[in-house]
Amino acid sequence: MLTRQRLTYNDLLAIPNDENLHELVRGEIVRMPPPKGKHGRIKARLVEGIGRYLHQRALSQGWTEAQGFDQRDLLVGCVVGGEFGIRFALPDDPDQVRGLDVGYLSPEQVARHEAFGSEEYFPEAPILVAEVISPSESANYINEKVTDFLAGGAEVVWLLYPRTQVIQIYRPNRTMHTLTSAEQIDGGDLLPGLSIAVASLFR
Repeated sequence: MLTRQRLTYNDLLAIPNDENLHELVRGEIVRMPPPKGKHGRIKARLVEGIGRYLHQRALSQGWTEAQGFDQRDLLVGCVVGGEFGIRFALPDDPDQVRGLDVGYLSPEQVARHEAFGSEEYFPEAPILVAEVISPSESANYINEKVTDFLAGGAEVVWLLYPRTQVIQIYRPNRTMHTLTSAEQIDGGDLLPGLSIAVASLFR
């Protein structure tokens, strides 16, 4: 019986540039074709909404633009997007590399990895992860992503479904709550005071 060779981080780095994104998941390299439709616009709207909230929060705490955005991030955290790459370990997958649509890094995470190199993957999952779900993604693949992000340290995962215009919210205790386009999504304890109309992200 043949055993499939487990691929490594170095194998991932050795992939030629084919204009696709790639992830390393349980020893396999997964190719991610560029998303279609409004995927990128929805991501940008969410990044803009969280970014605007963080900027105002920093200003209310006495930060000024003259101090620089690195100082702002240390004060209130930062939002990341554009298939932000993360590398983290799980009990059954010691070297996983994933790309995520949107994430929020807490001030503690920013401070912990202030020396994070621009040529490296971020070494842990953001405390908030948001994914815009494409029609091509299977239920099993989506469930695995949610499970891995939560096991990797995320405190909440938002799944945005453009087709039905709903958002599913997952937490480490595996509870799931669905918001419709008539509701608002809030930042809870992680981003107190943040409120974004669900419909505004999709329309």
